[in-house]
Amino acid sequence: MAQVEVFARTEVGCVRKRNEDHFVVANLASREQGLKPGARVQPLGMGGTLIAVCDGMGGAAAGDLASSIAGDTLVELLQARSPFADMEAAQKAMLAAVTAVNNAIRGAAAGDPTRHGMGTTMTAALALGGELLIGHVGDSRAYLRRGRALTQLTTDHSIVGQLIAAGRLQPEQARSYEHRNVLLQALGVQPRVGPELISAQLRAGDVLLLCSDGLTGPLTDEAILALMLRYQDPLRCCRALTEAACAAGGPDNVTVAIARFSGDGLELPQGREEVALQRVQHAI
Repeated sequence: MAQVEVFARTEVGCVRKRNEDHFVVANLASREQGLKPGARVQPLGMGGTLIAVCDGMGGAAAGDLASSIAGDTLVELLQARSPFADMEAAQKAMLAAVTAVNNAIRGAAAGDPTRHGMGTTMTAALALGGELLIGHVGDSRAYLRRGRALTQLTTDHSIVGQLIAAGRLQPEQARSYEHRNVLLQALGVQPRVGPELISAQLRAGDVLLLCSDGLTGPLTDEAILALMLRYQDPLRCCRALTEAACAAGGPDNVTVAIARFSGDGLELPQGREEVALQRVQHAI
């Protein structure tokens, strides 16, 4: 039987006084949430395993609230629609969830000056049988490790991400770019948002990484891959990645979630098979 083993970890880092990140780990079929030992290994079915990372922003405690609202709303809506008949149904549910999150955060900010401008990134992964669906807004990221190769699944919805996509900036230059933290879109900031949906076929041995920019800021993709190859266990890998980000200065909150896929229900990769992605940008 195909299964997923999952763990997640968040740290405040070395500079921030408050952690505005939030993660979600939920078995939509059993309605279990969190990281209790019995819930860390889940069967892969059409009920769905949901993993998400949100990086909040805003004054006072507004960032904490925005990322928390995002996680709670996401679970509530997807759980109500689970199990999913097929990937098309899952995509429709993910789009509805993004809309619901955006509206919930804007509603919570309305009429309260201390919450003005609060918002959050959200990178959510839904594993359904042998397929993976990512719903993404902002500059948190999703990666998939297959063998010894690490593929970034999401694109950064930021000025830097746009410049890299246009070929006007190299990834190594982006690390010192003056406006590297300026987002082009986030949930709760504008009435409408254009999420990115990415789908891929899973293979046995694939390892999914979701993370906030507190990881990808101080660590290169090469450093992240090296730690993922060294630590196969999701719990140990999460700890190693967050500790490495803090050791590199920890300039921001850092959150990581790792999911490792295995079992007879998944096909083995064919040689050095690359990750084949289907990507759609939606306007809601």
